[in-house]
Amino acid sequence: MRTILRLINEVSLTRLLLTLLGITVGFGFLYWGLERAMPGTLVFTYDNGASPGIGDALYFSVVTLTSLGYGDIRPDGIARLFAGVEVVLGLSFFGVIVAKISSVKQDYILRRMYYADLIDRRLSEYVEKLDEYRKLYRITSNMLLDGEIDPELTTTFKAEVAETTLFYQVHSLLHEIRDMVVFETHNGGFFGDVSDALVSRIYASMQSMMRHTLALTERDPQGALEHVLYGNQRQIAELTQVAEELAALCRKGSRNTELIEQCDSLVELAARMRAEVLPLLASVT
Repeated sequence: MRTILRLINEVSLTRLLLTLLGITVGFGFLYWGLERAMPGTLVFTYDNGASPGIGDALYFSVVTLTSLGYGDIRPDGIARLFAGVEVVLGLSFFGVIVAKISSVKQDYILRRMYYADLIDRRLSEYVEKLDEYRKLYRITSNMLLDGEIDPELTTTFKAEVAETTLFYQVHSLLHEIRDMVVFETHNGGFFGDVSDALVSRIYASMQSMMRHTLALTERDPQGALEHVLYGNQRQIAELTQVAEELAALCRKGSRNTELIEQCDSLVELAARMRAEVLPLLASVT
């Protein structure tokens, strides 16, 4: 019995429905074949002179499988045995399908209850990291442009190992966040299931970093390029794209008007980055 239950649990709902359709059609052709071989196997209750065709046989199979039993066509002889078997199969399959749907729904609810907490914890970690990167970006870049730090003494924006630079780390982190949001939205939902406050803080960090980048290029374009942005062109372009993708996911999936407005602002900042910063970086590549 456990083996049977395990097999039923492993069978997809689509396959069950296709099997049910196959049973319906198969029995329909069986009744039609019996009627042709042994006339009188299927009988019209209210019109004894008519002979059931393939359409009538398929119709009888449907009402038998679903236990509707309208009574306008009745089986006779050996067809009654097959009709009884089909009824049992129909009841069994419908019972399994209902149980399958209920199980899928229950699994989804339990998974969301369990994983929502885990996702909130992951989002909290992402928020803390982004906040650290945001502060480091603002403080270090300002000190570089103010001449308070020798550019040769910091590897925040330029290093022999590119993976250690700030823009690369932010780029990697935002890709992780984007991939998580895409995965969760494709598998049942994200916005509305997790903390909107945490999501908002992630978007706020992206907004802050974009605004600061724009401010740097307005304040001292040459210094910003030389000491902060140059060498990070690809990461900055991808950061802009990821920000737009995250904003689009939010605008599509969230019902929080404040969060949607924040995403609209993020899209506007990304557009400014494309119009003002990325062309500036492209001019020196």
